[in-house]
Amino acid sequence: MKVVKSQVGRKTLHLKNEQGRGLTITLREYRPGDEEGMIACIRDEYGDTYFKRGFYEPSYIKEESDSGHITFLVAQTKAGEIAGMLILKEFSPKEDMCEIASQIFRKKYRGYGLAMPFFEYAMDILLNRNYSAAYCLPVLFHDVTQRLLYRLGMHATGFILNVFDIEHITHSYHNGKNTKHSQGIQIRPAGKRDAGMIYLPREHREFCMRIYSGLGVKFNIEQENTNNTDELLQNSMDIKYDLPPVTLLHFRQDELQQSLEISIYLVGEDLVMRIDELHKKHPLKGRQTACIFLNCNDKNAVWAYRMLEKAGYFFTGLKPLCSKKEYMVLHNPGEMEIYFEDYVVSEEFKRLLNYVAKEYKNFKARKADGSLQTEKEGGIK
Repeated sequence: MKVVKSQVGRKTLHLKNEQGRGLTITLREYRPGDEEGMIACIRDEYGDTYFKRGFYEPSYIKEESDSGHITFLVAQTKAGEIAGMLILKEFSPKEDMCEIASQIFRKKYRGYGLAMPFFEYAMDILLNRNYSAAYCLPVLFHDVTQRLLYRLGMHATGFILNVFDIEHITHSYHNGKNTKHSQGIQIRPAGKRDAGMIYLPREHREFCMRIYSGLGVKFNIEQENTNNTDELLQNSMDIKYDLPPVTLLHFRQDELQQSLEISIYLVGEDLVMRIDELHKKHPLKGRQTACIFLNCNDKNAVWAYRMLEKAGYFFTGLKPLCSKKEYMVLHNPGEMEIYFEDYVVSEEFKRLLNYVAKEYKNFKARKADGSLQTEKEGGIK
């Protein structure tokens, strides 16, 4: 999708904190010379541990802005200091959505209610372009972003678990017992209003239908052949439909965070072998974890899901409307424990979290009874 960029002008805000102290802020797009002030915002919150390492380099910020890949936005005080920053990131040509991310304020400018108008400003810019959807991956150690973006029409659709190792990231919030940070997925439909035909495991159909219905978009769920017994129904769901010989996928391993991300675009006969190879290359030991985005417009998605279940993955939601393909999200925690009770989530996310926590409980039960097939046993069968 070609992104047409239109200009939204700067916006001036007059704010007050609880003590009645006033603050005048101008929201605008980045311009050369803002880099040091933006980096100061990042250092104030994260020190030298922010995972987007390039954001510490003024040349990187300028290059990304010039390329159009990232739109940097700043909140500037009347005195000229950069009080906060935010980015709009696009993924063309791979995906068509725009991510709202990296809203970071200097600590001395918190408490003025700046977050919501900054998000509104960013959303106005985003919706004036032709993206498929607005997309955000809010952290789960506080719920501020989740709640504010919900007010802007963004809905919870799932989770990407165990992405960032807390040993390498510091921030102002409490981590709880989880030792890797997780992210939510929030979506607001924009240019894409039809998800097409979706192939889903029968146990997740109702959940996924609620997600798509809540987004207010068109979708069709493949109607599998229903039979009188659970066994026959299971068999009908596990059929392979003319599998191509080769699976089309892309993977990315973050060595620092010990996090593997796999996107499966087309399910092929060699899926099991390809996943086994990735597990051998990046063993799920210690703090290493993996996430899969599985194309559920693919008619073989259900068969693939069953194979991935055997490999230790469980369902964590949807990543919808972000490209021509729709995705189920799956997670393999390896040896990591997940403490769902320690995540800080909004009411909307809480309903999803309860569902995913049950999936994790089922995963642990399968692991305990030996029904998961590991590399030691010779891979997935």
